[in-house]
Amino acid sequence: MKRLQIRLPDSIHDRVHKLAKKDAVSMNQFMVTAVSNEIIRQETHAFFQRRAAGFDEGAFLQALAEVPDVPPAAHDRISPRGRRK
Repeated sequence: MKRLQIRLPDSIHDRVHKLAKKDAVSMNQFMVTAVSNEIIRQETHAFFQRRAAGFDEGAFLQALAEVPDVPPAAHDRISPRGRRK
């Protein structure tokens, strides 16, 4: 396991300390979780950017045109209040 020393402004340090205490974890664990979440966020963003780059509007419209224009099945209908029937 590697060690990393970082300098935080007092206001950030205080907020991390309070949040870690509230979650009953060490500041180290809180920071590891925060960094891990940011890595996941950035990797997810990059994934969707790559997927979007391959978007073919023509193919999408063709596939959409092949969907039959019929009312939804009873189990797929949404009631006026937003609940499934």
